[in-house]
Amino acid sequence: MEILDREGERGFSMRKLAADLGVDPMALYHHFANRRALLHEVLETMMAECPVPPPGKDWREDLRNMCNGLRDLARRHPGTFRAYELYDEWLSAEHRLREAVLATLRRAGFPPRRAVQAARLLLTYAEAFAVDEISGWMEPFDAAERAAFEASLPARACPVTAELAEEIGAVDPDADFDFALDTLIRGLESSLR
Repeated sequence: MEILDREGERGFSMRKLAADLGVDPMALYHHFANRRALLHEVLETMMAECPVPPPGKDWREDLRNMCNGLRDLARRHPGTFRAYELYDEWLSAEHRLREAVLATLRRAGFPPRRAVQAARLLLTYAEAFAVDEISGWMEPFDAAERAAFEASLPARACPVTAELAEEIGAVDPDADFDFALDTLIRGLESSLR
């Protein structure tokens, strides 16, 4: 995870890991068949760190905690989390989180199909936001970035965007994440009635 977090998936190799460990690269193949098998175990380990708190009294708070836990995991392991986002196999630790979200929704009274849709919505939102955040897209604009943003707007085609450029550049990731998550949860709550 240290190599992935520091250098990203492109900077991760069996040779680099072996060098960091001070062993011959072939020694790694006694434990893992190939790079993909090692990556699978690294991603399992990272996802196992995602907190899944025991059920509380309020299903809404439980969902908030799990989504925030996923976001915090991405911030702790940015390179590994980006590798997870691109990974195309299921992880048992990933199922642990999904199970907890689905169980929370079912306890709240969501019928099966709605529970699946709601879990997909919440997990997709938390993961996508986290990826944008660790990729640097959720940083406030400095003067040069704001000028570049305004210069990128097609002349007279985006007057409202131009008018709101200062607000668009005033990013507060915590407030933005909470606002959207609260909006999603309120929408789910209203669909439950």
